[in-house]
Amino acid sequence: MALVLGLAACKPEEAGRAGAKAPDLAALTLEGTPTSLRDHAGRVVVVNFWLGGCAPCLTEMPALEAFHRGWADKGVDLMAINVGGNAQIVRKAITDVDATFPFLVDELSLTASRYEVAVFPTTLVIDRQGIVRARFAGEMKDQVLAQAVLPLL
Repeated sequence: MALVLGLAACKPEEAGRAGAKAPDLAALTLEGTPTSLRDHAGRVVVVNFWLGGCAPCLTEMPALEAFHRGWADKGVDLMAINVGGNAQIVRKAITDVDATFPFLVDELSLTASRYEVAVFPTTLVIDRQGIVRARFAGEMKDQVLAQAVLPLL
């Protein structure tokens, strides 16, 4: 019995924390296509977790777009994962956002759970080898992201 309880209390390698291997995604594009970190192999990946009704999440979208426009051609992919919503909710939430980066849907919150996301927005920087190198909770500024990404290129 003690062995069972001891095993149940073990945590994975702090998934989603800086220095840990990034868990794969369980998210879909707005068109319903599954996506994976393997689709971004060899590139630095910035993952932004957000909620549709979260004012800071929507407020930071222009900064994320500025970052995306400045870094996409340098080997950096940015994706925004909506947690708990669906494609229709995401489309409605981003109608005023002029964004060219991909939006994904984590309807069952599986990816957010894998990354232990509890605060929104949360942004992670994953290096070319699939290791989480930085994690930021709260509204993001493009300059802060640039400082986190630059050493990984």
